[in-house]
Amino acid sequence: MKKIYFFLIVLLLVARSYAQTTNHQVYAVFVMSIAKYSSWPETDAKDFKIAVLGKSKVYDELNKVSASKDVHGKKLSVTQTEDIQSIGDPQIIYLSDGKSGQLAELQKVYAGKPVMIIAEREGLFKKGASFSFIVLDNNTLRFDINKKESEAHQIKISQSLSSLANEVI
Repeated sequence: MKKIYFFLIVLLLVARSYAQTTNHQVYAVFVMSIAKYSSWPETDAKDFKIAVLGKSKVYDELNKVSASKDVHGKKLSVTQTEDIQSIGDPQIIYLSDGKSGQLAELQKVYAGKPVMIIAEREGLFKKGASFSFIVLDNNTLRFDINKKESEAHQIKISQSLSSLANEVI
């Protein structure tokens, strides 16, 4: 348990030092940490899939780590698409800032399915994303959590991850 807290504290310190500009590496590290400290219902899927909806450099950063990382013992697979119909069946959808207006449509398509939506744009956790990022006044990158939304999708978020959130609803 101490190892988890140490890792999460280091993650926040790194995020603070890089959030002054939009450092997509830090966003990607957060996405990977969110994936590792959350749990999905068991499936027969061989890969843990992350789909990036829209253009975001987070896709490039996630793609870099996909060759060497796994999530919950499954090979990491990262895709990027411009339209919701071609997303497929990922565990995580990373909603880029430019596609944030499509959150309601994503919610309809993936209602009740074990899919977590992580939004790049601030405040979308209040509109149905499981997570959304926020850059605080001191340029620290943090995240907000909608636990109710995650639970509705049968996804459990660890208490240690929740304790590091800026806001949880």
